[in-house]
Amino acid sequence: MIGTESELAGMIDQTNLEMGASEQEIADFCARSVPFGFRAVCLLPNQVGAALSVLRGTSIGLAACVSFPLGLDRWEVKAREAAELCDLGVDEIDMVVHTGRAREGDLSWVEREVAAVRRAVALPRLLKVIIEVPVLPAELVGPVAVAAEAGGADLVKTSTGYKRLGIRATSAGDVRLLRSLLSPTTGIKAAGGIRSLGQLEEMVEAGATRVGASRGIEIVEEWRLRRAGDPSGC
Repeated sequence: MIGTESELAGMIDQTNLEMGASEQEIADFCARSVPFGFRAVCLLPNQVGAALSVLRGTSIGLAACVSFPLGLDRWEVKAREAAELCDLGVDEIDMVVHTGRAREGDLSWVEREVAAVRRAVALPRLLKVIIEVPVLPAELVGPVAVAAEAGGADLVKTSTGYKRLGIRATSAGDVRLLRSLLSPTTGIKAAGGIRSLGQLEEMVEAGATRVGASRGIEIVEEWRLRRAGDPSGC
């Protein structure tokens, strides 16, 4: 159970992956996010400069996506992009695996490309690997997640949540499956269609350690309203 507002905010990657957002829009998005104390703001690579100008010196991390949303770049390209983003000052990388190879069950490919990006993302920076659960055959979800973990993922992420691809929302069942198969030390980021406090709590109960949401501010404000109505938190 989530006990405090800071604990709640510390689980959220406040996310803006909208195509065509201007630098000013991203700077404003980050400025609105700062008072809430989110774990990170998650953005597209070309938005990093605008974000750093606002987030530098705050407690909020900066995450950037690599090969978003299809994951179809060569892994050499993914690794180079990840390295360049780390050099710019990004704290976390959310990479998308090659969805075609994953759907084919090419687990060796998945592990090797994650390992290539892992080498470019030195600790303490975190590597989150998006395996796009909604498009994988059910029998491959577990093996692909385990291959990503073997390649060096700090967290396995359920989905890009990219609505323009018509991908279904992440379910608590997706998270429970990953939690049942991955090491307790490997985190799980639930993302895709999580728009309310109730949905976030469902994901956390299922085993998520991080949640990606474009409505993080609204989720925290929902928490505040609940606490105001029931100070006991029940």
